[in-house]
Amino acid sequence: MTMPQIPDLLWRTLRDPVRFLSSFHGLYLPAIPWLAQVGRNAIKRRNARLAQHWPVADGRVLSVKVATQPAFMGIRKQYSASFTYSYSVREGSETNYYSGDFARPFPDKDSASEWLETLKDKQIRVHVQPDHPEVSAVLVADLDAHFPLPIRMSAGFAIPRSSS
Repeated sequence: MTMPQIPDLLWRTLRDPVRFLSSFHGLYLPAIPWLAQVGRNAIKRRNARLAQHWPVADGRVLSVKVATQPAFMGIRKQYSASFTYSYSVREGSETNYYSGDFARPFPDKDSASEWLETLKDKQIRVHVQPDHPEVSAVLVADLDAHFPLPIRMSAGFAIPRSSS
C-alpha cells in the first residue's frame, strides 16, 4: 500500500511556513495601519466607558478640523469632525496642562462643519483619569447636552407655516 502524495505547494508550506506567509505581504501589509486604527479606537471606547466615573476638569476646544474618510468596500464615504482640546489638572501645589483629541463621524461635510462651529473656542467637560491625568476622555453625552447636532433636512422638505 502506498502513502497518498502530498501536493507540492502544501509540502513546501509545511517545510518553510515563513517563506510561504511572506509571499502574501501584499495582502497583510496594507492592513497594518487599519489594525492600528482599530486598536486606537478600542482604547478610546474603553476609556470613554471608564471615564463616566472619572473626575471632571474644564477644557477648552483649541482647533477644529473636518477630514474625509475614504469609502471602503462598498461603505459610503463619511466625514470626521475632530477637535483638539486642552485642560489643566491641579496636582499638589502645581497646575499641569494636558491636551487630547476627539473625533466623531458625520454623513456629510456640512453637518460636520456646522457642529464644529458651535464648538470652536468653547469650554467643554473633560473626564480625567485620577491616577494618570494625561489620560482623558470627552464623552459624547456631555457634548450632546451642550452642543446638539445640527438638524439636516432634505432639499425637498418644507416646514409649513402656521396661519395666524
